[in-house]
Amino acid sequence: KNQVRRVVAHDYHDHSHDAEASPPNPVARGGVTTPFPIHWHELLEKIEVEGYGHVVSWQPHGRCFVIHNQKEFIEHIMPKYTKHSKFPSFRRQLNLYGYRRLTKGKDRGGYYHELFLRGKPFLARRMQRTCIKGTGVRCRNNPKDEPDFYNMQPVSANMMTSTQSQAQIQTNTQPQIQTQAQPQIQT
Repeated sequence: KNQVRRVVAHDYHDHSHDAEASPPNPVARGGVTTPFPIHWHELLEKIEVEGYGHVVSWQPHGRCFVIHNQKEFIEHIMPKYTKHSKFPSFRRQLNLYGYRRLTKGKDRGGYYHELFLRGKPFLARRMQRTCIKGTGVRCRNNPKDEPDFYNMQPVSANMMTSTQSQAQIQTNTQPQIQTQAQPQIQT
């Protein structure tokens, strides 16, 4: 058979300049009161403020997040901040809401969604959960079409959320980028 293999579609649209409009009421399913993207946006901010930026954090451009230490994420972050106990369950939520994984460059291993931007939680309200069941065929990575967020304008720092702004005012500091070397996870 001559089958064409499907590849991951990276058709990124920049929503960083979208204005906040009256948000639609997010539709939560399965008894969940806050949909995953909204909850994860809030938690990602909180996790960094509480000092776990070396485990998971926004990238400096604010367009994707990276789990820097998967073992520590599973052991410490997931039990404390999420309702998931297994990493595949967390990753499934990312997939159901259309997050894409980056496979090259400085953001390698990071996850992005065009409506999931640092300091813009109102955009996450527009993210929709997919209802389509998988085809059983995993799409091939497509690194040549992945967006390069370092060639785009960073998400405006003055659009940071109130918790981030309050934390910086209290400590009288500017946002810091983690540069510590992290232990490698053995797989």
